[in-house]
Amino acid sequence: MMPSSKRKEESFAMTVGSSYLVRSADARDKPLETRGKLRGYASIGQETAIAVELDESNGEMKGRIRFIPLNVIMSVDVLKAVEKPEEKGKEPDSVYFG
Repeated sequence: MMPSSKRKEESFAMTVGSSYLVRSADARDKPLETRGKLRGYASIGQETAIAVELDESNGEMKGRIRFIPLNVIMSVDVLKAVEKPEEKGKEPDSVYFG
């Protein structure tokens, strides 16, 4: 085991284009399972949601986009990760009004 001072700190983020299995709260006894590619993020009223394009495991619903509010997500499994592209010279996404 490496001393804590030598451990490499890692951060993780969901990346657009990666495939995930998302388990979220449902009205039934078991969680709703959603498999597919992350398409991005969306707003539903005051809530933020992830937008997942359903894959073939969802049968005839393949290709539809499902919005899953962040507050109902129970777990996320990474099925296939894609690298986040480097954006050299790009301005930060935040906006400052002074």
